[in-house]
Amino acid sequence: MNEPLISIIVPIYNTAPWLRRCLDSICSQSYRHLEILCVDDGSTDNSAEILAEYALRDPRVKVFTQKNAGLSAARNTGLENASGEWVTGVDSDDWLYPGIYEQTVNSISESVDIVFFGVRKVDVVGEPLPHSHYFDLPDAGEYPMEPDTAEKLNACFWSKLWRRSLLEENQLRFPVGLVHEDEAMFCLAAPYARNIAICPAEGYAYMQRENSIMNEEGLDALKRVTRYLPIIEFVRAEYEKRNLMHSSARKYLRNRLKAICVTLYSIGHDSRTSPVLQNVLSIVYQCGMLEEDYVIERIQAYTRKGGITINRYRRAKVYRIWGVPFWVKLYTNSGRPVTLRLLLVQLMARLERLFGRK
Repeated sequence: MNEPLISIIVPIYNTAPWLRRCLDSICSQSYRHLEILCVDDGSTDNSAEILAEYALRDPRVKVFTQKNAGLSAARNTGLENASGEWVTGVDSDDWLYPGIYEQTVNSISESVDIVFFGVRKVDVVGEPLPHSHYFDLPDAGEYPMEPDTAEKLNACFWSKLWRRSLLEENQLRFPVGLVHEDEAMFCLAAPYARNIAICPAEGYAYMQRENSIMNEEGLDALKRVTRYLPIIEFVRAEYEKRNLMHSSARKYLRNRLKAICVTLYSIGHDSRTSPVLQNVLSIVYQCGMLEEDYVIERIQAYTRKGGITINRYRRAKVYRIWGVPFWVKLYTNSGRPVTLRLLLVQLMARLERLFGRK
């Protein structure tokens, strides 16, 4: 039987209360051909002692220690030391259900680059939470990786197996210093992936605890959107650098922008949303997506005279000088045109990119 090596990256930072449960769930997997890369990201609790214990007990456990640099840096350390044909991750406060890697390996074919499996949200004692299914997966099988397919899938690094050559050949790493780094990795990897496979089995317990990175106290929907925007800007810049801003690959970015716009629309307009909306529109301008009005079909911008809805039925017209946009004409629901000037800083940024900054 084909048994490819799976490299499992476990980033650790002060998660000693849950670390044993996490490592036990990995080491006890029925699929034995594993490489367990534990990256201690400067923990100040007794995580290091626990890791040393497991490294002595199981030769598959390898421990790397570094100064605290964040989740992305820890995962990147794992990627740089991985040797498996496939890589995945387990966050150190989460755990695996028995047999999941054995089931996912059975979904692999030569043309598959990413294998997805099911995730259940649980509380700190492991009890499933209401509506605990974390994203509904398509039916089991193999699918071409396409933007419309990717839009229905979660981007988490740990809910899938990644063919390591997909990441290495395209020099893909997590953006250090940014939250929602999984989204960046997924958006960058998707245009290069050939096919994906769906393994419907639930294999990952995603623990929901207070004050985790994804559940910070007081983090409302608008703050989440604001925190997410740097990732969108990072992906946009990477797409330009990698010459991926063509009509096919840019749809991955478009779908992420569309999700943000839907969230903003659901929040409604007030003094807090205006600057966030302007940031979103700025990214849309830079991506050259304003003409694709379905990208922002549910944004509501506001003027003193009333609301402007940008939707798929009212096209926006962009005026350019030497390819540089300087004026955008939008249309209200009544069909009346409204003009918006692009910020001067956007023009200066474009000129700097064209002529180089002195």
